Amino acid sequence: MTDIPAPPAPESETAEQLFQTLVLLHDQGRVSLRLDFSRLNHMDSPVGVEADSNIWVYGGLVLTGLAFWFGDVYWAAGVAVAGITAYYTVGRAYVRRRLALRIEERAFKDLALWQKLWRWGGVALVPATGGEACAAPKGNWIALVRSLRDSSGP
Repeated sequence: MTDIPAPPAPESETAEQLFQTLVLLHDQGRVSLRLDFSRLNHMDSPVGVEADSNIWVYGGLVLTGLAFWFGDVYWAAGVAVAGITAYYTVGRAYVRRRLALRIEERAFKDLALWQKLWRWGGVALVPATGGEACAAPKGNWIALVRSLRDSSGP
């Protein structure tokens, strides 16, 4: 009788492979992101960029200064109020849109950035099937990816 070697053990999944599966599940619409913009827009956030907000602040200051220079204090006050109103309506929507786009374009391309973002928090994965959301940093995104992948069949 000859000894037949045992088949090699199946290769274990790496975080990179599971991350690629997560990206695929997101692209297929089987999982979506829910974002906490107040958490993600913090200056220490791995995806936050202060320049997105600062452009509105600096623009408002310049316009207020010009209104004061060429007009008077009442013109400057009016422009300041208009600038604050613009920031809290259009500006914040712009900042949120840029932040969501940055997550889609950068965090879903780089595992290291995704892991930093997950440890930071402010993001949750929501299955399209209506299951329970998996929220960072306490949730286990790897387990969610495995369950969604395995539920789709071979």
